[in-house]
Amino acid sequence: MSKELKFMFRLSQKADYGLILLSSLRGAKNNTSIAKIATKHKISSKFMSQIAQELKKAGILTSKEGVTGGYSLAKQANQIRILDVLKVLEGELVEGKCFEEGHECTCGAGEMWQEMKMEMEKSIGKKTVADLTK
Repeated sequence: MSKELKFMFRLSQKADYGLILLSSLRGAKNNTSIAKIATKHKISSKFMSQIAQELKKAGILTSKEGVTGGYSLAKQANQIRILDVLKVLEGELVEGKCFEEGHECTCGAGEMWQEMKMEMEKSIGKKTVADLTK
């Protein structure tokens, strides 16, 4: 019986919703209500608020309280890298034994997987919130 090497890149619902949030805020002129965005996209307002808080803590979003309150991007959309957003919401993009510190590769593909991970991060690292479409 052979050992099967598994790893795949998959966005979680949390990351998907985070990108929807950022895309929605990208063109906004003023602070925007999370509830309004959540309702528009049929997403739980509570879950969207939790995502917004994580992004705020990471310095990706800012918020303002009050009647004119809501969320906005902390920087210009072209200055917020998708890779940084995904790392805040997902952690490492690629996980598995082959990527753990000190793991000794027995399949012979360890170097190849590391190279693929670096290339993927390099490619995603070039994309910004400005690249998101509605």
